[in-house]
Amino acid sequence: KDCIGEEVVKLVAQIPEGGVLLLENVRFYKEEEKNDPEFSKKLASLADLYVNDAFGTAHRAHASTEGVAKYLKPSVAGFLMQKELDYLVGAVANPKKPFAAIVGGSKVSTKIGVMESLLEKVDILLLGGGMIFTFYKAQGYGVGSSLVEEDKLDLATSLMEKAKAKGVSLLLPT
Repeated sequence: KDCIGEEVVKLVAQIPEGGVLLLENVRFYKEEEKNDPEFSKKLASLADLYVNDAFGTAHRAHASTEGVAKYLKPSVAGFLMQKELDYLVGAVANPKKPFAAIVGGSKVSTKIGVMESLLEKVDILLLGGGMIFTFYKAQGYGVGSSLVEEDKLDLATSLMEKAKAKGVSLLLPT
């Protein structure tokens, strides 16, 4: 019924060799997304090691992903994660042309390195998520109350200019 607490500690202690205990979703705690160290310690106290096999959430600095890894050794990537990384590295290192990539997210600032790296390899770069409004505003469009990183407007303009100079189609949703 929970993922931390005395009841959970007792249940963990009762797991038979080779057994499994399914805990409640960590997202019910605000400390999860805040990567709260105390919450991370409580989660980590229930385990001997940490295996992250969730490629789709591995980038998040949350208590159940990044936080617990500070307190559990070993902390490793799982087989599925390794398979995803091997595929991704291979696809980016030696791409079939034309090569397109999609980058999404709420903030340009967290994707700068990825976008700059991709501009060296892709033919088409599609942007999505909240970060598009920074690009729209940099082009002079009205974005209302949408999320905009005001301090990244020049960067957005620069990235669009780099894309154009390299012959990369940088596409935003319409």
